[in-house]
Amino acid sequence: MIEGIVEDMELSLHKENLKKYLQRQLENHFPDRKTGKYFRGKDVDHAFDMGLCRLENCFKHVILPAYSNDAGQTFFSHLHSDQYAQFLYYFMNSLWKESQNRLICDKTMLLLRDLNGIFMTYKCEMPDIFLFQHAVGTVVGNAVFSDYLLILQNVTINTGVEQDRLGTVKIGRGVTRSPGAKIISDEPIGDRVNIGVDAVVYKTKIENDKTVIRDREGKIVIRDNKFCMAQRHFRDVIT
Repeated sequence: MIEGIVEDMELSLHKENLKKYLQRQLENHFPDRKTGKYFRGKDVDHAFDMGLCRLENCFKHVILPAYSNDAGQTFFSHLHSDQYAQFLYYFMNSLWKESQNRLICDKTMLLLRDLNGIFMTYKCEMPDIFLFQHAVGTVVGNAVFSDYLLILQNVTINTGVEQDRLGTVKIGRGVTRSPGAKIISDEPIGDRVNIGVDAVVYKTKIENDKTVIRDREGKIVIRDNKFCMAQRHFRDVIT
């Protein structure tokens, strides 16, 4: 990946039209007449390019045909809600790192919530390789995330229950959060962990290669992991 340069990703809109599309969305959702003043300049241009570059790098690792193919071609559609959600994150995070352009970062964060029902801040450090899949109703807090992260709908990640550990909890590679899964914990989550539907991890350390489920009686059960669910979505072998 060359910094700020999209190599070969097929875009549903030309880059300049995509940029205008995002600007119009911000203006229409937040009509305070300030967007145009701040959605310009080298910082926005660079963050926009970096957002697409980071998106391309991520999508190269996704198996799903809407994202990439075996020949290495990647695809991005502004009308694919999950793809667009990831682009909004990459853009606002890149812009925050570039210039702390708070007005546009705040508006993009709120646009992500309005369009997709996902709440996460532009300060959140997501991994290079992750995937939102129908992630409506999801709240992503700060943590030390690792690659091959899969997040589905109605997921809550609230790490650092104790104030002095906010954003410091490590979540391993190849972790899947199924619909309704919740992590409310100060303890690390290992590699290749599946957190099942409606399962809650509360202040509990989860070792590598485990599956966390809620059984029929509503009890949380931790058992050995027979298969890493993230491998169904990502091209690379997760080790």
